[in-house]
Amino acid sequence: MPRVAVTASVEASAGMSAELVAVGLRPVALPCVRIQKADDADLARARAAVEEADLVALTSSRALDVLWPDGAIPTTPIAMLTAAGAARVEELGGRVVHVGTGNPSDFTAYLIRKAAGKKVAYPHAEGVDPRVVVSLADAAGELVAVVVYGWIPTAPPLDPVDAAVFESPLAVEGWMEARDLWGLVAAAIGPATAAALRRHGRGPDILVRRPHMGMLAETLASALLASR
Repeated sequence: MPRVAVTASVEASAGMSAELVAVGLRPVALPCVRIQKADDADLARARAAVEEADLVALTSSRALDVLWPDGAIPTTPIAMLTAAGAARVEELGGRVVHVGTGNPSDFTAYLIRKAAGKKVAYPHAEGVDPRVVVSLADAAGELVAVVVYGWIPTAPPLDPVDAAVFESPLAVEGWMEARDLWGLVAAAIGPATAAALRRHGRGPDILVRRPHMGMLAETLASALLASR
């Protein structure tokens, strides 16, 4: 069974691993990024904002995991970018009032429509599109947008694999700190991740332009199993 490196963080690897198992591949967790939480003052400000808001905008439930690691999240109405994120919010006991399709533009348009006159909390990762923050600030009665975590590249273990899946440019950087891609099938999600691979002299063998893990897993399985 072909072995495939899953380079996402430990917290984010489950979805990709499940998709790989479903198509007959063996996922190997080789995290190349790790979370770095914001300082205590920013985390406290974000918690207060979420608890006091009329609406919480989230592109990932990971912000809630960072803010409430014990899982006791507030019941403030939450708009979530993806179905997987919404499921996690509900698992934690949160109240989801909108589930996006994963399209950031459509999600932002929804938030702008719903934010008028409301106090909106937006705890998010470092590096989000600043235009989203500006648009929400213009639309909302009050916006509290706080960076609550970021990502740091980290060198992975040296377990043998036949392929590697990269979901972000930082994962590429972490991988390259300790390994290379010689003899491996490299799969990437998104053009920015593909560009990071090219900066290291190797474009992706497989590229899906949107975060569709199932499509990537199926394409990767076809490539790996056909070569055997």
